[in-house]
Parts: sequence; C-alpha cells; structure tokens
Amino acid sequence: MVVFLMDGHCAPARVVRHSTAARRLRLEVPDLRWNTFLGKRLERTFATWPGVEEVSAEPRTGRLLVRYAPQAPLLARLRQEPDTQTAHGPTPRQARPTRSARRGPREPWHAMTVDAVVARLDGTDHGLTSEEAARRLKRYGPNAVQEEAPRSRLAMMGSQLATVPTLLLLGSAGASALAGDGLEATAILTVVGLNAGIGYRIERRNQELLASWQKLEAGAAQVLRGGVLLTVPVAELVPGDVVLLRAGDVLPADMRVLETHRLSADEAILTGESEPQPKQAAPVDARAPLAERTSLLFAGTSVASGHGRALVVATGADTEMARVRELVAQESAPSTPLTRKLGQLDRRVAVASVGAAALSALAGLAHGRSGPQVLRGAVALGVAALPEGMPLVATAALVRAMQRLHARGMVVRRVSAAEALGGVTVICADKTGTLTRNEMRLEVLDVGEGPVELSSLRVRPQAVLEHPPTLALALGLLNSDVDIHHRGKTLEVSGSATEKALVAAAHAAGLDGTELRRAFPRRHLRERSEAIHYVLSVHHAPGDGRVAFIKGAPEQVLGMCERDSRGPLDARRREQLARRNDALAADGLRVLALAWRRLAGNDGPAPTEGYTFVGFVGLRDPLREGAAESVRQARRAGIRTVVLTGDQPRTAEAVARQVGLEGPPLTPHELAELLELSGEALSDRLAHTAVLARVAPEDKRKLVKALRAQGAIVAMAGDGINDAPALRAADVGVAVGVRSSDMARAVADVVMASEDLRSIMSAVGEGRIVQDNLRRALRFLFATNLSEMALVLGASLLGLPEPLSPLQLLWINLLTDTLPGIALALEPGDPAILDRPPAPPGMPLLPRPAALRVARDGALMAGVGGLGLALGGPPLAFGTLTAVQLGYSAVCRAPREARRHVSTGGEWRLFAFVGGAAALHAAALTLPPLRRVLRLPAPTPLTFGGLAAGLLLPALVGMAPARGGQVVRRARRVTDTTSSLETPS
Repeated sequence: MVVFLMDGHCAPARVVRHSTAARRLRLEVPDLRWNTFLGKRLERTFATWPGVEEVSAEPRTGRLLVRYAPQAPLLARLRQEPDTQTAHGPTPRQARPTRSARRGPREPWHAMTVDAVVARLDGTDHGLTSEEAARRLKRYGPNAVQEEAPRSRLAMMGSQLATVPTLLLLGSAGASALAGDGLEATAILTVVGLNAGIGYRIERRNQELLASWQKLEAGAAQVLRGGVLLTVPVAELVPGDVVLLRAGDVLPADMRVLETHRLSADEAILTGESEPQPKQAAPVDARAPLAERTSLLFAGTSVASGHGRALVVATGADTEMARVRELVAQESAPSTPLTRKLGQLDRRVAVASVGAAALSALAGLAHGRSGPQVLRGAVALGVAALPEGMPLVATAALVRAMQRLHARGMVVRRVSAAEALGGVTVICADKTGTLTRNEMRLEVLDVGEGPVELSSLRVRPQAVLEHPPTLALALGLLNSDVDIHHRGKTLEVSGSATEKALVAAAHAAGLDGTELRRAFPRRHLRERSEAIHYVLSVHHAPGDGRVAFIKGAPEQVLGMCERDSRGPLDARRREQLARRNDALAADGLRVLALAWRRLAGNDGPAPTEGYTFVGFVGLRDPLREGAAESVRQARRAGIRTVVLTGDQPRTAEAVARQVGLEGPPLTPHELAELLELSGEALSDRLAHTAVLARVAPEDKRKLVKALRAQGAIVAMAGDGINDAPALRAADVGVAVGVRSSDMARAVADVVMASEDLRSIMSAVGEGRIVQDNLRRALRFLFATNLSEMALVLGASLLGLPEPLSPLQLLWINLLTDTLPGIALALEPGDPAILDRPPAPPGMPLLPRPAALRVARDGALMAGVGGLGLALGGPPLAFGTLTAVQLGYSAVCRAPREARRHVSTGGEWRLFAFVGGAAALHAAALTLPPLRRVLRLPAPTPLTFGGLAAGLLLPALVGMAPARGGQVVRRARRVTDTTSSLETPS
C-alpha cells in the first residue's frame, strides 16, 4: 500500500504491477471503480508530477496506469508520503499534520513589513530551495485539511437499533426465547430487523446523494523554488514558499502579499464582503479585523483581478479557513425537535410498558399462575404496549417529504430535519450569495438630469466625447482594468465585480470595447490608494491630444470638477448633486462619480482639478429571485427573518429594506452588549433584531445560539465557509446553491441545488405536513396499542384466561401499525398550511387534550374487544379488536378540505391500505396454515360478523359529521376530528 496527496488530502493506493524497464506503474485506487469524476481528478493530479508522461484512469476496473520518464521522481514521491497505516494511526483520508510541529500562537503577519515577514520565515523573495521545501514539508506536514468523515455503515446500523422501543422489543424477544417460544421470538426479531434495515437504507442513500455533489478542485500552484517557476501540488506548499497569483486563482494557503498589480481578492466566502477587497504589500494595524487585513490573502478565497506575488505564511490546520473548521468542530449539531419529542414518547412508552408488565406479573402471581405463564403474560403486555410500527410510520412521513424535496432540488442529510423544518420560527439568512447574487450589476446611469433608461439607450460610438450617456459608459469601460476574452460568442470578463459590471453594461448598450481601446489607447493609470478613492486613466484621443478619465468616490470626484454638461458648478448645483448621491446610496446602491477633461500636450501628469462632471453610476448586488417573496411568505407563515452580512451597516439596512425588513442594523459590538442582557430584556431585543452587519463567523454562531436559548427553532441559510459554524449550531442548517462551499454543504442538514430561497418555504410547508401527519398517525397508533394493553391487562387483573397471545398481538400490530399508519403518514397537506403560525416549539406531538382523546378512544376500542371476548372467547376478541382498529383509521384522516385538493389515487390510498390489511386479517382467520401459526380455531359466522362490525362501526362514526343533527354532536363527543391537532392555538 502506498499513499499520495491529491487535492490536499492523503489518498491510498495499491501497486498492482510495476515494470521498471517499460517505466509503467499500475495502481489500484479505492473508490475509483465506476467513478469517472474521481478518475479525472486522479489524471489531473498525476499530470502535474515531474516526469509523468502519460496517466490514464480506468473507472471500470478501478485502476490507474502511469507512464513516466527516466529518472522521474515518481516512486520517491510515493515513498515520501507520511506513513498513516500504523495499527493505531488514522486512515489515509483522515491524516493530518501533527500539532506538535506547529508554530504555536499565530503571528500578526498583516502588521509586519515584507522584510520582517521574509526574515521571520527565513525565506527569500526568490523562494525556497527544493531541499529546504522538502525539509519544511516534513516539519509542517502536508497542506491538507481534515474533513469530517462520513458515518460508517456500522454506526448507521447501530443508530437504528439503539432506540428505546427497539431495545424493549429485543427484550421481549429474549423473554419469549426463555419461555420456550422460539416462533414468537423470531417474529419479534424479524420486525426489528425490518425497521432497522429501512432506516439504514434511507441514511445510506442520503450520503450517496450528497457525495455526488462534491466539487472537483484544481490541485496545483505556481511557485518559485530557487528562482525557478514550478508547478507544485498545493498539498506540498510550505511556509516560506513564494506563489505567483493571477485572476481566477483559488488561493491554497494563507499568504502575505509581496507585490501587487491591481490585485484584489473575493473573500465573500470567508468574510461575507460582497465586493472584492484590494490588496497591498504595506502592513496594516495589528488590531484590524479579518476583512480589513489588506496585506493578507486567505486559503479558500480567490483572486478577483490583477496579479502579484505572495509569501505562504500558514498551511493546513493553521489557516483562517481551518480556524473556522475548528469553530464548526466545537459545535455539535443540536438534536432536532422531532428527535427530542420522539425520545420523550419513547421514554413514556417504556415506562408504561414496564409498568404494565410488572402489574400483570403481580396479578398473575396473585392468581397463582406458574412462572412461564407469568413471563408469557409480561411479554404479551410488552408487545401490546409497544407501537412497533412507529419507526416505520415516522420514516414513511419523513421519506415522503424528503422525496418531494429532492424532486425540487433539495437533499436532506438528516432524516428528522424534514420535520424540524415545519417547526421553524426564525430564519437567519446570510446576505451575500444567499439573499443576493454576489455579482454587481449597473442599475442606474444618471448624467445630471435624472436616470437614463438603459433598455432604450442609443449610444453614439462616433461621438463618444459629445454624447453624455455614451461618454459615461465608455469612460467606465476605458477606465477599468479588466481582462476581456471572447469564447465563441460569449464575452468573458475577469476583474473586480464593479468594473466587470461597468464593462458588461457598455457592451450591452452596443459599445465595442476593442474598438474603443483602439480609439482611446491608455497611456497611464493611477490606482486607488489609502487616501485616494478614485481611479484616473490618461488616454490618447482620436485625432490629437490626450484626455483624462476619472471614476470613484463621489465626494472626491465632485471636488475635482469645475463644471458639468450644463455649465459651471455653483454651490446650488453641487448641493443638488450631493443630494442625488445620498438618495442613490440610501437605496443600497454602490455609487461612483464619473468625470473627464482634455489635457494639453502629449506629456506630463494629469492634474487634479478642472474636470467636467459626467454623471453617477449606481451598481447593485441584485437580490436573488424570490428573496423578497420568501421573506414575505415567511412573515405570513409566522416566521421571522434575520439578515446576517459582513457588509457595512448602511448597505445591510438597505438590502434588508428591499426584502421587507425594517429596523436599524446591529453591529458585533452591539450584539455583544445585547447578549450580556438576560430575561425579558434579552428576549425583547432579540425579537426586534432583523439585521446583523459586519459579522464574523463567531458572531453568526452566537446569534443563532442566543435565539435557540430563547426557545426559537432556528433555520440558518448560507453558502460560505463563514456560515458553517452557524449552520452547525442551528436546528436546521440549509446550504444554498450548487456553488456553496464544501464546508457549508458538509455541515448543513439540507443542501439546496436551487438558489431560489422560496424553496426554503416550500420545505417548511413539507415539514408542517409531516408534523400534521405524524400527529394523526400517532393518535391512531397509541389509541390502538392502548386498546390492546387495556384488554390484556384487564383480563390479567380479573384472573381471566389470556385473551391474546404475544404472537397474535404482534400480528395485530403488524397489520394496524404499518399499513393504516403509513397511509395516515402520507395524507395530503392543507393547501393553506403556510398561512398559519408554526406550532409552539415546546408543543409535544401528543399534547394533553390529544392524549385524553387517545385514552378515551383506546378504552372504547378495548371495550369492543372485551365484548368479543365475552361473546366468543379469544378468537372473536382477536378478530373484532383488529377490525375495529382498522376501521378507526378513517376517524384519524386529514380534513376533507385537504383531501379535496389531491388526486383520486391520494384520496383512496387509505382505503387501499386498510383494505389490504383487512384482507390479510381475513386470511389469518380462514387459511389453515396461518390459523395454525396463530393458534386459531376454524371461523364461525360469529367470527365474520365481528369482523364486519369492527370495520364498519368506527367508519360510520367517523363519517357522521357529514350527516348533521344529533348524530353529529354525538359523534363529536365520541371521536373528535384531528383539526385541533393540526392547527394548534
């Protein structure tokens, strides 16, 4: 077994054949079989290795063929990888650098000069030597990030068995075996195995679905080693390496900027900043927050524009991205409300089961029964008390919701999360990339006389300097430093989001960027600096002379202008322009002012006064489709929305206003002060918090945990690395979009392919349908099981013969707890389900009024079974009690209003399922093989009469509300409908 590095992770392989003469190496790679995506990754990884001439992956056989040149260091690279196959060590996928080799406290690299950073890392501007890089790789370990390992198959199966009802059933099987009844023990174990197998298959399938969405990422970087430019796998980067950067590169490590040319980085995935951040070599204040460390580049972010060089200062577990992962690791995912509520029911069922068994045993001993008889009676009560179908019914409801959500592009990683969505009371949504598209767009062009209608604008390319709208668009294009490429008919622009938007708007209006650059060749560019918030470019003009173009902060650009298209700028006109700028900014737009002037002569610097104001451009990071509608829909459904963003408070407030949220934004400092409050003061402030600006990942997590501590059920929607801690801390974490980060998808409970946030509300609706159906099904299950327990326990207390054997009770439960229970779990939902508030977070699945109805209905059904016992003995009690339970399912159905909106197949599902169960029960009463197993005598007319009466009686009572009069009032007193359970007050 050998180990190699791929995309920052240690991967194992087995040498199948190696011909040194032919220089051919064949490897067998785990997980490669039938995995074409992994094959492409392997081919791309090995192709970057020195001396590799050809590499070919064959997914059909799971093998990789490598041809290499003489003297190639291929085998040396394989042998140099850390040995992770020790008996007690981690597996290759889990390997990570040891912390003992790390540097300890983090250095303030952003506050140190370039020379100080180079000296501290004992490096040079030309990079490390290959020998020194190899030594540091052994010291620091590979630049690998440990991923959260998926649950093993054994752990998944164990979780299906480690439930209270399952353990009690296993105990009942053991007791049956001790009593000498192997058939009953086998039947109980079969039911347990069936439930566990279904649950295991569902969880395994979810893991496979999620794995199919994993991204394929490049695994190489351009590095200077000894002054020579090499392509090195990112896993082999070490502190001290000098990396060359260009637009589009995904940064593989934390780096200190050495030199830049218009270098900016898109850090939205880490900091939440929607605009690319310009980078510089000059140090910044040591106390600067992460988003303002302009001298640093961070792993996982990308270069938005420009190029430059940077020095690696942190790799692997020392990067800022790894620090966020540590926050995630510190936060264990909370159990879902359904898990907690079912856990409470499990405990109550266990207490009732054990208590009833103990009471039955005492009664049996008091009536002088033998030990085996007492044990058999205790087993019978244990089986009667346990709703064996509850796991299947809950699974059926959840799986149906998961399937419907998957059809809409959503993968549910935790089964119970499908129900937890229905109880959500607060949605925390990250702004950048979740509410907005994280892409700038020109929305307003104002050349001094109000906004220009862009859709009807006719540009004049032959009179650029004379036509203000054409001049504004051309100025924005010529003054921007972007790379433009044509791929077929598609225009590809790389650069900052702002300048890409200006160039795209100019091209969309009909200007040809190539022709403009040819007509106005650029001769000089002065970029923004610490005190200068504008970009100035100097161009040769058509014919003769030069022109200067400026775009930037309105307050600075207007200060350099002396006139506009109307004439000189007086104080009144300047005040008008200032108000116009404020109005655009208050609308959430990023506002730039444009100006130009002619220059005398062919040389000399451009002056900083005497310019003509051209106009304003307003750019917006547009809202995602459906973002505002999803917030309005959430409000109608009684759900509050909170926006989280790394942007400035003014921008955050404007975006919140666009989606319909009001209130001043909260800053991290104000959040810290708020969290120091307690009691009603804290609850009141949290209830009025709608926007949190300038947040770090830890701030998002704190807010989510504070809301949960106040009793809210919180859903967190995000797509970036910076959202991962909050996604893990929320009751339901939702990773939004196929471009969401790997870390966000790994910790989320729900992964959305769609970027339409209305999908979250449709998921909430599915969750509420699950809740309603679970309440219906649980009402049915507990009432029917209570009737069995009451009949068996009543007979035991009265000293009567055993009315039903454990095997007969198991048969009843298999029929009534499965098919009718599953049909109730698949009932249609209320069309207006999102027009009502969610159920209170602490409301149990069976609140007290519902529990009282369950007790009443269970006692009535037990009375029907007792009547059968009195008239025809245990056989008639067996037939009648099963039939009345099947008939009772019609009473627990969804309201007619909900069923009216479904197809005929959905309307008749319950009748089909109940009819199938009734047919099986009739077969058990009549077919000799089944009668012998269940120890039943031949049927009599009384048997069939009891079967018919049991089936029809509850159905007639359940349909009585449609008939009016006294029957309606009497029926409602006997068996309530489920409306009060579905719409809790």
